[in-house]
Amino acid sequence: MSWRKKKKQIHSVKHKVKLVIGLMFAVVIGLVVLLGYKLLRPKENFKLDSRIENVKKVGKIKDSDYEAIGWIRIEGTDIDVPILYSEDKTKDFPVEVEKFVWTNNRTKEFTRQVNIAGHNIYNLSKHPKIKSNSFNRFEQLMAFMYYDFAKDNQYIQMTWGEKDYIYKIFYTGFVDASTAAHIGSFQDTSDTNIKTEIGVLKESNFYDYDVDVNEKDKIITLTTCTRFYGTSSEYEFYVVGRMLREDEKIEHYKVTKNSNYNEIEKILKGDE
Repeated sequence: MSWRKKKKQIHSVKHKVKLVIGLMFAVVIGLVVLLGYKLLRPKENFKLDSRIENVKKVGKIKDSDYEAIGWIRIEGTDIDVPILYSEDKTKDFPVEVEKFVWTNNRTKEFTRQVNIAGHNIYNLSKHPKIKSNSFNRFEQLMAFMYYDFAKDNQYIQMTWGEKDYIYKIFYTGFVDASTAAHIGSFQDTSDTNIKTEIGVLKESNFYDYDVDVNEKDKIITLTTCTRFYGTSSEYEFYVVGRMLREDEKIEHYKVTKNSNYNEIEKILKGDE
């Protein structure tokens, strides 16, 4: 074989090798770009998903004084359950209902402040779980104790009667029993009372939410029991939102830790 032919073959092999390496490099770059996009792309905005028909299907609870008058659905959680109501607030809720929360409002009519409570039976430790198959009421509300969860999940959907409502979360924190008696007061929904509640909540908020809220807003309070500070402590865990205003869209907003969260973070890391 002449030197020219040999040289031509060598050149052809080199060209093919370069082509293969180039293709492999392009594939690697493509995979890196795709992975980066998945990791860095903005979180998809929460979307309203009506639960009006769900409320109708549940209706009145058999052999009880309770009926479903609404529905609660919380972003990032499996909380997607009926809201029960009874005229008689002294009776226990029916044990046969597996998944439910209840309203402490004294009326079935929609009001500017709606108060929803639910049991926390399986998530009472100092290191709450974010998710578990055993959670079927308000246990997963405790997930908002974790900053990464709170900053990524910001909306509450509530169905009441024949309408669905969206609320932006502006408060997460512990409220002592004496203060809790005044927070979410269904007896007084005056501007003055709501303004006072907003002020009290601001003092104990874990996070600084970039959400404007004032006494003219419609409020929802979600609450459950906790043993984060021990069995003898008298605290309740609250997540509170205000209704989306007419000129607002459902979109991600800024959430940052504040000084109130320092103590919580220490306990979550193992400090007593």
